[in-house]
Amino acid sequence: MPLSIKVNLRVTGHCNQGGRKYMEDMFSVAYQQTSDEKDIEYAFFGIFDGHGGDEAAIFAKDHLMDIIVKQKNFWSDKDEDVLRAIRDGYVNTHYAMWREL
Repeated sequence: MPLSIKVNLRVTGHCNQGGRKYMEDMFSVAYQQTSDEKDIEYAFFGIFDGHGGDEAAIFAKDHLMDIIVKQKNFWSDKDEDVLRAIRDGYVNTHYAMWREL
């Protein structure tokens, strides 16, 4: 009998502008299903703080997940390789942001 998991995710996001004139914070929720749609390859939950402007938060929201997934070790079966790929994805996003913004 094939193994299958049942995943039921309910995710809620909320941003509070507070006393600032503009909303600068962003969030992102994404997941990738397996080709047979019976499992989830990965789930991504991102919170991006604007810190005085929304440019960096928007850039990270639009690019971080894709850059992490493109790292060569992201799909490894070894946890340490995947963790390294996530770290490298953050670093590469930082440099891409530096070049583009």
